Amino acid sequence: MTALAAAALLTLTAVPVAAQAVPEIIPVLASSEIAKGENRFLFSLTDPAGGLLAAPDVEVRLEFYDSDVDPEKVVFESDSRFLWAIEDLRGLYAADVEFPSAGRWGTRFYATFPDGTTETVRVDYDVWEETTTPPIGAPAPLIDSPTAADVDGDIRRISSDPDPVERFYELSILDAIEDDKPAVIAFVTPAFCQTATCGPTIEKVKEVAASHPNDVNFVHVEPYLMWMKDGYLQPMLSEEGWLQSAPWTERYGLRTEPYVMVLDAEGLVRGKFEGAITVEELEDVLWEATQPL
Repeated sequence: MTALAAAALLTLTAVPVAAQAVPEIIPVLASSEIAKGENRFLFSLTDPAGGLLAAPDVEVRLEFYDSDVDPEKVVFESDSRFLWAIEDLRGLYAADVEFPSAGRWGTRFYATFPDGTTETVRVDYDVWEETTTPPIGAPAPLIDSPTAADVDGDIRRISSDPDPVERFYELSILDAIEDDKPAVIAFVTPAFCQTATCGPTIEKVKEVAASHPNDVNFVHVEPYLMWMKDGYLQPMLSEEGWLQSAPWTERYGLRTEPYVMVLDAEGLVRGKFEGAITVEELEDVLWEATQPL
């Protein structure tokens, strides 16, 4: 089993602070990596029985603690925003936060429900010194990836998207970086997604691409090794039967899918979106990608 496949199955983990009574809300951390610096902090909420509580009308405020320094002192606070992972079916929250240091950190979640009641709980977790994915502001890794030209125009040999956008396969990742335009790289597998959010993600990317016909390059790559078998694109499984990460997935250090990277015209990473994404988020980062660092 690859690191990507393992992380995709184990993304949602969190443990409430010991000695606390059984809380009414259980935060579930959904980020595959949390590290020093800028983070898109993803989480969901469930009840003690595992029922999903995350919803558009449930607001969540966050307090962050450096547990290694002073576990009771609030270092910074943040609001969060609700995102649909699967429209009208399943959602989660995101907050843009910046950790000043690695180590043991804690977050207290304040969830306010439509009836005005508020429930709170704290979880502690490890913040890494650095990410496996390229950090914001770093050069995007240069690596080739399949294009339509490599398969004589037969996109179904390199994409599991049932309704692919042709321009997403005109350039490789390397081509897009060297083309002196901002670029959106979507590591998505609509047919073989381990997180059930690839389909909605690629549709959001398509919506944004329609608004940027010439000024932004868009590239879609399957995050797993694929081959044509029995007339269909299929994952190339390991001897143990596990999905295997593609070279570009490994090169970008991805631990889960879907994952969308936004690069500026200089090939620097300006945005990273794990899991669910909104059109507004992607548009905002694309605008930032046209501004100097």
